[in-house]
Amino acid sequence: MGVERPLFNRINEKPVSVHERVMREIKSAITQGLLKPGDKLPPERELAKMLGVSRTSLREALKILELSGVVTIKHGQGVFISDSNSTEHLQKLINHIFVDNQKIIELFEIRKVLETQAVVWACEKGKDEHFDEIINLLENTKKLLEENKSDYLRILAQQDDKFHQMIISAAGNNVLKLIMQTMLDLLAENREKTALIPDRPRKSLEEHMFIAKALKKRDSVAAKNAMLRHLENVERDILQDENI
Repeated sequence: MGVERPLFNRINEKPVSVHERVMREIKSAITQGLLKPGDKLPPERELAKMLGVSRTSLREALKILELSGVVTIKHGQGVFISDSNSTEHLQKLINHIFVDNQKIIELFEIRKVLETQAVVWACEKGKDEHFDEIINLLENTKKLLEENKSDYLRILAQQDDKFHQMIISAAGNNVLKLIMQTMLDLLAENREKTALIPDRPRKSLEEHMFIAKALKKRDSVAAKNAMLRHLENVERDILQDENI
């Protein structure tokens, strides 16, 4: 009779992306059927001990998993594997967990080509209503952040996704829309993790506003340059954070 596999493997805590290794362990347990939708994870202290990590690293991993829709944190009750009807979306997130630094670099190379062209098309084809909606999104996001500081991770993750999707819609190219959705899905976890990088949320919101104002003026050169700077800055911050 074979030895039963433990629910989690212990992780030797090192300064390099401990929270990411925690996420991999939890997602691996889901893909192997050891954890199912609706299952409750062990209490925080016990789970941290099982994984061999600090409770701080564990909390950081769980925050990102919650943003990704993999787990649901119910205050006073515990952490549960998401019992969502969107099983396909959950599986997609799990399947793309192993996007390493080289893939991040390659994905951003493609984003720099596609999204800088998208803002040019948006300036040419977009309607004034598109640009008004984008600016309203950013202004509402700033207001929400001021009113709900404890919920800034979820707010920023949703805002970032909407912002980029709204630009693609203004560009008026349905094929580009499909391609970009796949790109954003591949980078979903990394995009959500940027909300945890010190000062990156504030900088992203400012960079988004620069892009939006250039779009409003239909200044394709300024919009293209602003988008390129934004993507380069986010890529640099993600890769630096991965290597801390």
